[in-house]
Amino acid sequence: MDTGTGSYRLYTSRSYGNRRRGLTGNQLKVLGIVAILIDNVGAVLIQGGILHAADRTLYQAVIATRSGHIWMITGQACRYMGRLAFPIFAFLVAEEFVRTRERGRYALRMLLCAVISEVPFDLAVYHKAFYPYYQNMLFTLFIGIMVIMVMEYTRNLGIQLAALAAGCALSWVCQADYNVIGVLLITAMYWFRHNDIAQLAVGVVLCALESVSYYCVSALAFVPVVLYNGRRGAFQLKYLFYVFYPVHLLVLYGIGRYVLKA
Repeated sequence: MDTGTGSYRLYTSRSYGNRRRGLTGNQLKVLGIVAILIDNVGAVLIQGGILHAADRTLYQAVIATRSGHIWMITGQACRYMGRLAFPIFAFLVAEEFVRTRERGRYALRMLLCAVISEVPFDLAVYHKAFYPYYQNMLFTLFIGIMVIMVMEYTRNLGIQLAALAAGCALSWVCQADYNVIGVLLITAMYWFRHNDIAQLAVGVVLCALESVSYYCVSALAFVPVVLYNGRRGAFQLKYLFYVFYPVHLLVLYGIGRYVLKA
Protein backbone atom coordinates (compact mmCIF):
# COMPACT_ATOMS: atom_id res chain seq x y z
CA MET A 1 0.00 0.00 0.00
CA ASP A 2 1.07 3.59 -0.52
CA THR A 3 3.23 5.26 2.05
CA GLY A 4 3.76 8.64 0.45
CA THR A 5 7.02 10.56 0.33
CA GLY A 6 9.39 11.73 2.99
CA SER A 7 10.81 9.37 5.58
CA TYR A 8 9.27 11.10 8.57
CA ARG A 9 6.47 13.17 7.14
CA LEU A 10 3.41 13.04 9.38
CA TYR A 11 0.05 11.74 8.23
CA THR A 12 -2.48 14.53 7.91
CA SER A 13 -5.58 12.76 9.25
CA ARG A 14 -4.91 13.72 12.86
CA SER A 15 -2.35 15.51 14.99
CA TYR A 16 0.45 13.42 16.45
CA GLY A 17 2.55 16.35 17.51
CA ASN A 18 6.26 15.60 17.62
CA ARG A 19 5.78 12.08 18.91
CA ARG A 20 8.68 9.86 17.83
CA ARG A 21 8.12 6.87 20.09
CA GLY A 22 5.67 4.17 19.20
CA LEU A 23 5.08 2.27 15.95
CA THR A 24 5.56 3.75 12.51
CA GLY A 25 3.29 3.06 9.57
CA ASN A 26 5.89 0.69 8.13
CA GLN A 27 6.09 -1.25 11.39
CA LEU A 28 2.30 -1.55 11.49
CA LYS A 29 2.34 -2.76 7.89
CA VAL A 30 4.96 -5.41 8.63
CA LEU A 31 3.00 -6.50 11.71
CA GLY A 32 -0.12 -6.88 9.57
CA ILE A 33 1.82 -8.85 6.95
CA VAL A 34 3.18 -11.22 9.60
CA ALA A 35 -0.36 -11.72 10.95
CA ILE A 36 -1.64 -12.54 7.44
CA LEU A 37 1.19 -15.02 6.94
CA ILE A 38 0.50 -16.76 10.25
CA ASP A 39 -3.23 -16.86 9.51
CA ASN A 40 -2.72 -18.46 6.12
CA VAL A 41 -0.15 -20.92 7.42
CA GLY A 42 -2.92 -22.11 9.73
CA ALA A 43 -5.62 -22.07 7.05
CA VAL A 44 -3.69 -23.36 4.03
CA LEU A 45 -0.88 -25.52 5.37
CA ILE A 46 -2.33 -26.94 8.59
CA GLN A 47 -6.12 -26.97 8.24
CA GLY A 48 -6.14 -27.34 4.45
CA GLY A 49 -2.97 -29.42 4.17
CA ILE A 50 -1.77 -31.49 7.11
CA LEU A 51 -5.26 -32.03 8.52
CA HIS A 52 -7.00 -32.14 5.16
CA ALA A 53 -8.76 -35.32 4.11
CA ALA A 54 -11.61 -35.87 1.70
CA ASP A 55 -12.79 -38.75 3.85
CA ARG A 56 -14.43 -37.40 7.01
CA THR A 57 -13.73 -40.66 8.85
CA LEU A 58 -10.05 -40.37 8.02
CA TYR A 59 -10.06 -36.76 9.21
CA GLN A 60 -11.53 -37.78 12.56
CA ALA A 61 -8.92 -40.52 12.83
CA VAL A 62 -6.11 -38.02 12.19
CA ILE A 63 -7.19 -35.49 14.80
CA ALA A 64 -7.80 -38.28 17.31
CA THR A 65 -4.04 -38.96 17.42
CA ARG A 66 -1.77 -36.94 19.69
CA SER A 67 0.12 -35.34 16.79
CA GLY A 68 -3.14 -34.65 14.97
CA HIS A 69 -4.56 -32.98 18.06
CA ILE A 70 -1.45 -30.81 18.38
CA TRP A 71 -1.70 -29.80 14.73
CA MET A 72 -5.37 -28.92 15.17
CA ILE A 73 -4.60 -26.66 18.15
CA THR A 74 -1.67 -25.10 16.30
CA GLY A 75 -3.81 -24.40 13.25
CA GLN A 76 -6.51 -22.79 15.35
CA ALA A 77 -3.92 -20.69 17.20
CA CYS A 78 -2.61 -19.44 13.85
CA ARG A 79 -6.11 -18.44 12.80
CA TYR A 80 -6.61 -16.55 16.07
CA MET A 81 -3.37 -14.62 15.60
CA GLY A 82 -4.35 -13.87 12.02
CA ARG A 83 -7.42 -11.96 13.23
CA LEU A 84 -5.10 -9.04 13.97
CA ALA A 85 -4.30 -8.43 10.29
CA PHE A 86 -7.42 -6.90 8.76
CA PRO A 87 -8.08 -4.20 11.40
CA ILE A 88 -4.48 -3.02 11.02
CA PHE A 89 -4.81 -2.76 7.24
CA ALA A 90 -8.23 -1.13 7.53
CA PHE A 91 -6.62 1.55 9.69
CA LEU A 92 -3.66 1.96 7.33
CA VAL A 93 -5.91 2.22 4.27
CA ALA A 94 -7.80 5.12 5.85
CA GLU A 95 -4.57 6.80 6.95
CA GLU A 96 -2.85 6.37 3.61
CA PHE A 97 -5.90 7.46 1.64
CA VAL A 98 -5.86 10.80 3.45
CA ARG A 99 -2.15 11.18 2.84
CA THR A 100 -1.75 10.18 -0.80
CA ARG A 101 -2.13 12.76 -3.54
CA GLU A 102 -2.96 10.13 -6.17
CA ARG A 103 -6.09 8.53 -4.78
CA GLY A 104 -7.31 7.26 -8.11
CA ARG A 105 -4.03 5.45 -8.71
CA TYR A 106 -4.09 4.16 -5.15
CA ALA A 107 -7.54 2.63 -5.70
CA LEU A 108 -6.51 1.26 -9.10
CA ARG A 109 -3.39 -0.39 -7.64
CA MET A 110 -5.47 -2.03 -4.93
CA LEU A 111 -7.99 -3.31 -7.49
CA LEU A 112 -5.24 -4.60 -9.78
CA CYS A 113 -3.56 -6.43 -6.90
CA ALA A 114 -6.92 -7.87 -5.82
CA VAL A 115 -7.53 -9.24 -9.33
CA ILE A 116 -4.00 -10.64 -9.59
CA SER A 117 -4.30 -12.23 -6.15
CA GLU A 118 -7.62 -13.96 -6.79
CA VAL A 119 -6.22 -17.02 -8.57
CA PRO A 120 -3.49 -17.56 -5.92
CA PHE A 121 -6.17 -17.07 -3.23
CA ASP A 122 -8.52 -19.60 -4.83
CA LEU A 123 -5.72 -22.10 -5.33
CA ALA A 124 -4.45 -21.79 -1.77
CA VAL A 125 -7.83 -21.82 0.00
CA TYR A 126 -10.10 -23.83 -2.32
CA HIS A 127 -7.57 -25.80 -4.42
CA LYS A 128 -9.19 -24.41 -7.57
CA ALA A 129 -7.94 -21.84 -10.06
CA PHE A 130 -11.37 -20.20 -10.09
CA TYR A 131 -13.82 -20.11 -7.20
CA PRO A 132 -16.45 -17.40 -7.79
CA TYR A 133 -18.25 -17.67 -4.45
CA TYR A 134 -15.70 -15.95 -2.20
CA GLN A 135 -13.15 -13.18 -2.91
CA ASN A 136 -9.88 -12.20 -1.25
CA MET A 137 -9.56 -9.39 1.31
CA LEU A 138 -8.04 -6.92 -1.17
CA PHE A 139 -11.43 -6.56 -2.82
CA THR A 140 -12.80 -5.45 0.55
CA LEU A 141 -9.97 -2.92 0.90
CA PHE A 142 -10.70 -1.65 -2.61
CA ILE A 143 -14.42 -1.27 -1.92
CA GLY A 144 -13.58 0.57 1.30
CA ILE A 145 -11.31 2.95 -0.61
CA MET A 146 -14.07 3.69 -3.12
CA VAL A 147 -16.54 4.44 -0.31
CA ILE A 148 -14.22 6.88 1.45
CA MET A 149 -13.33 8.43 -1.91
CA VAL A 150 -16.99 9.41 -2.29
CA MET A 151 -17.04 10.66 1.29
CA GLU A 152 -13.99 12.80 0.59
CA TYR A 153 -15.56 14.19 -2.58
CA THR A 154 -18.84 15.33 -1.03
CA ARG A 155 -19.97 16.51 2.41
CA ASN A 156 -23.59 15.60 1.70
CA LEU A 157 -24.46 13.11 4.44
CA GLY A 158 -27.15 11.44 2.35
CA ILE A 159 -24.72 10.73 -0.49
CA GLN A 160 -22.09 9.52 1.97
CA LEU A 161 -24.50 7.08 3.59
CA ALA A 162 -25.70 5.93 0.18
CA ALA A 163 -22.08 5.23 -0.83
CA LEU A 164 -21.53 3.29 2.39
CA ALA A 165 -24.70 1.25 1.82
CA ALA A 166 -23.65 0.54 -1.78
CA GLY A 167 -20.18 -0.54 -0.65
CA CYS A 168 -21.59 -2.86 1.99
CA ALA A 169 -24.05 -4.33 -0.51
CA LEU A 170 -21.30 -4.88 -3.09
CA SER A 171 -19.07 -6.64 -0.56
CA TRP A 172 -21.97 -8.88 0.44
CA VAL A 173 -22.91 -9.73 -3.16
CA CYS A 174 -19.28 -10.46 -4.06
CA GLN A 175 -18.72 -12.29 -0.75
CA ALA A 176 -15.44 -10.46 -0.26
CA ASP A 177 -13.36 -11.53 2.74
CA TYR A 178 -14.47 -9.71 5.93
CA ASN A 179 -17.54 -8.64 3.97
CA VAL A 180 -19.82 -5.87 5.30
CA ILE A 181 -17.97 -5.51 8.61
CA GLY A 182 -14.74 -5.01 6.69
CA VAL A 183 -16.18 -2.11 4.68
CA LEU A 184 -17.71 -0.59 7.81
CA LEU A 185 -14.38 -0.84 9.62
CA ILE A 186 -12.45 0.94 6.85
CA THR A 187 -15.11 3.62 6.69
CA ALA A 188 -15.10 4.08 10.48
CA MET A 189 -11.31 4.51 10.48
CA TYR A 190 -11.75 7.31 7.95
CA TRP A 191 -14.90 8.88 9.36
CA PHE A 192 -13.58 9.16 12.92
CA ARG A 193 -9.98 9.95 11.94
CA HIS A 194 -10.03 13.23 13.89
CA ASN A 195 -11.34 11.63 17.09
CA ASP A 196 -9.04 9.01 18.61
CA ILE A 197 -11.51 7.81 21.22
CA ALA A 198 -14.42 7.43 18.79
CA GLN A 199 -12.19 5.71 16.24
CA LEU A 200 -10.95 3.26 18.87
CA ALA A 201 -14.40 2.58 20.33
CA VAL A 202 -16.14 2.00 16.99
CA GLY A 203 -13.20 -0.04 15.71
CA VAL A 204 -13.18 -2.33 18.74
CA VAL A 205 -16.95 -2.88 18.51
CA LEU A 206 -16.80 -3.73 14.80
CA CYS A 207 -13.82 -6.05 15.35
CA ALA A 208 -15.68 -7.79 18.15
CA LEU A 209 -18.66 -8.33 15.85
CA GLU A 210 -16.46 -9.63 13.03
CA SER A 211 -14.50 -12.08 15.17
CA VAL A 212 -17.16 -13.23 17.63
CA SER A 213 -16.39 -16.86 16.71
CA TYR A 214 -12.75 -16.13 17.59
CA TYR A 215 -13.66 -14.64 20.97
CA CYS A 216 -13.29 -11.10 19.61
CA VAL A 217 -9.51 -11.50 19.23
CA SER A 218 -9.30 -9.03 16.33
CA ALA A 219 -10.13 -6.19 18.72
CA LEU A 220 -6.59 -6.65 20.10
CA ALA A 221 -5.31 -5.23 16.81
CA PHE A 222 -6.03 -1.79 18.25
CA VAL A 223 -3.23 -2.22 20.78
CA PRO A 224 -0.54 -1.59 18.11
CA VAL A 225 -2.82 0.90 16.36
CA VAL A 226 -2.98 3.00 19.54
CA LEU A 227 0.84 2.92 19.63
CA TYR A 228 1.04 4.35 16.11
CA ASN A 229 3.06 7.58 16.05
CA GLY A 230 1.78 8.98 12.76
CA ARG A 231 5.07 8.55 10.92
CA ARG A 232 5.86 6.39 7.92
CA GLY A 233 9.27 5.14 8.98
CA ALA A 234 12.76 5.29 7.56
CA PHE A 235 12.42 2.68 4.81
CA GLN A 236 10.44 2.64 1.56
CA LEU A 237 7.95 -0.23 1.75
CA LYS A 238 5.45 1.17 -0.74
CA TYR A 239 4.98 -2.00 -2.79
CA LEU A 240 5.80 -4.63 -0.17
CA PHE A 241 2.17 -5.56 0.55
CA TYR A 242 1.20 -5.67 -3.13
CA VAL A 243 3.98 -8.17 -3.85
CA PHE A 244 3.71 -10.16 -0.64
CA TYR A 245 0.01 -10.97 -0.79
CA PRO A 246 -0.23 -12.98 -4.05
CA VAL A 247 3.29 -14.42 -3.75
CA HIS A 248 2.82 -15.81 -0.23
CA LEU A 249 -0.44 -17.47 -1.29
CA LEU A 250 1.27 -19.20 -4.22
CA VAL A 251 4.14 -20.34 -2.00
CA LEU A 252 1.77 -21.72 0.64
CA TYR A 253 -0.28 -23.43 -2.05
CA GLY A 254 2.85 -25.10 -3.42
CA ILE A 255 3.96 -26.26 0.02
CA GLY A 256 0.43 -27.45 0.75
CA ARG A 257 0.33 -29.52 -2.43
CA TYR A 258 3.63 -31.13 -1.45
CA VAL A 259 2.26 -31.95 2.02
CA LEU A 260 -0.85 -33.56 0.54
CA LYS A 261 1.25 -35.72 -1.79
CA ALA A 262 3.75 -36.72 0.91
